[in-house]
Amino acid sequence: MTNQTSREVGADRAIDEIGQVEELGLDDLQDAGLAANLSFHLKRAEQAIMSRKADALREIDLTVAQCQVLGFLANGASMSCTQLSREALVTSQTMTGIVKNLDAKGLVERRISPDHGRVVLVSLTDAGIERSRRTNRFSAAIEESLRAELSPDDYTRLVRLLDRVAEIAPTIVADSLKACATGQADGTESL
Repeated sequence: MTNQTSREVGADRAIDEIGQVEELGLDDLQDAGLAANLSFHLKRAEQAIMSRKADALREIDLTVAQCQVLGFLANGASMSCTQLSREALVTSQTMTGIVKNLDAKGLVERRISPDHGRVVLVSLTDAGIERSRRTNRFSAAIEESLRAELSPDDYTRLVRLLDRVAEIAPTIVADSLKACATGQADGTESL
């Protein structure tokens, strides 16, 4: 039995819940209010992909988060935990734990920055470079399998739509929150 972090346990639980939702038909989704929830569908797709990647990465003793860090460092540049945490969209404390685990596996090395004595820089070891190459092959195979299941037009359309959502979401979300705060979203007046 493997030791799982609370994040991995949570992801497994979410994947189980998504599996239950996948058994529902469109009418059931609409009844549950999920058919029109774009965020739900985006998260569901992400969880399905990340689950497959996590399964593949277990074969080489890595988590998805550890794989991400190897990818961030693959170009040979050293990065601080703060920089890595920003890239991975996690807290500095979470990133420190990920880096410590990678260090224990001999995949990264940490050294004090020559420019700032309080900053620790992280870089790949030779073993880390090799493991990063393997993770890239796993990831590429999964991505290619997904692409192969979609027609070229569907794949291109999906990528364009996802890019569009990423482009417009910040503005729309901010405007929607502002409207809710002023009571304009549902026709009620603000307090």
